[in-house]
Amino acid sequence: MRLATRFPILLVSLGVALAVAAAARQEGQAPPPDAPIPSVPILRIVGAARPKIPIALPAFQGPADAKAQEIARTIRDTVRDDLDFSGFFSIVPEEYHKMVRPDPGGRVAFKEWQGVGADALLIGSLGSDLSALVVEWRLYDTTDQKVLLGKRYRGEADQARLIAHRLSNEIVQQYTDQPGIALTRIAFVSQVGKGKEIFVMDYDGARPKRITANGSINLSPTWSPDGRQIAFMTYRSGRPELMIINNEGELQRAFPQQGELNSAPAWSPDGSTLAFTSSRDGNAEIYLLRLSNRSLTRLTRSEAIDTSPAWSPDGRQLAFTSDRAGSPQIYVMDADGGNTRRLTTEVSYSDAASWSPQGDKIVFTARVPGGFDIFLKDLKTEQMGRLTENSNINEWPRWSPDGRHLVFASNRTGSFDIYTMDVDGSRLKRLTRGGNSYSPSWSR
Repeated sequence: MRLATRFPILLVSLGVALAVAAAARQEGQAPPPDAPIPSVPILRIVGAARPKIPIALPAFQGPADAKAQEIARTIRDTVRDDLDFSGFFSIVPEEYHKMVRPDPGGRVAFKEWQGVGADALLIGSLGSDLSALVVEWRLYDTTDQKVLLGKRYRGEADQARLIAHRLSNEIVQQYTDQPGIALTRIAFVSQVGKGKEIFVMDYDGARPKRITANGSINLSPTWSPDGRQIAFMTYRSGRPELMIINNEGELQRAFPQQGELNSAPAWSPDGSTLAFTSSRDGNAEIYLLRLSNRSLTRLTRSEAIDTSPAWSPDGRQLAFTSDRAGSPQIYVMDADGGNTRRLTTEVSYSDAASWSPQGDKIVFTARVPGGFDIFLKDLKTEQMGRLTENSNINEWPRWSPDGRHLVFASNRTGSFDIYTMDVDGSRLKRLTRGGNSYSPSWSR
């Protein structure tokens, strides 16, 4: 029996080589593939609903040449998609824009924009200097008929999407007093020939870029708290190494490891320490690696398999997976390894926990009849909800930095791809297409 039987998520992220190494220990201990679970409701609402702000985004104005018009459309459409994804805004349909008559004096027709339902209005334009990209914009409150925010950005022509994301973040910050996430990125593993390489892409799936090219097995990427580095496990030298690269793929540090099983690094919130799983002492246990002096601390001491550590936002606790009760379940322990307690009891098999940025919820994968789905547990109310349900494998959920969205891997179309959804399971979006992609991690 392969590692997949008990830890399918690890098989996806670790590869067949590690499955063989742990096979002997797994033999005959897994629950039946279709073990029944108690009925868990599909979760559709988390917390109080917040009214969305209706915003109109008319076309950005600019020079008449085709290239400038294409850039203007790219910026406007990217801002529209960013604001819609944020969940804070409702976009006034474009067909309503035709009902707003241009003012001959060039003034903003506030009452007419109000008439088509816009409480907010974004007016933007491109400069006529084609040697550089210059974008000017103003955000208006149509009720108070005033400018809320206005800026000018300057950059290269190929930075249109980045400028749009920055603009979107400014609007989100203006209305919510929270940082926008449009400039965040997602790291993931994708099959390349016989190897598995690390890729990064924009949060919306655009601009994917391969950042490792060693032809080996590279696993479990995870972003540093400042979003500048990625830690992962690699077998590039034939033995397991914890490696840290920057977001362009340049090597920062490498830490050779002992044992056949080394996986799932997780940064502490202060960026000083990596938690990870290792079999260096003969069994899969959770360790801490202090990056400043390479010192190791073993946290778990159990005959069971302990894996998939995840830090709480305050750095005081770690969630992890253990089969110490007979089947894999999510446990929580203090950051020094003490005060261990079981978190999941409602399902027969749980793995790959991830702590919300606010610290009040944990998402994880659980076995269900026909596959694996993603579940959420509210740590305050102890209620649990099921976020996916489609008789396939849905796994490795990870939070967006604002705690409003999740990224995960799924084989619902036949091959594994990366998807996002809102934290209540709605508004599913596919980010990758083909190639078998796994183990996403969302930058902060």
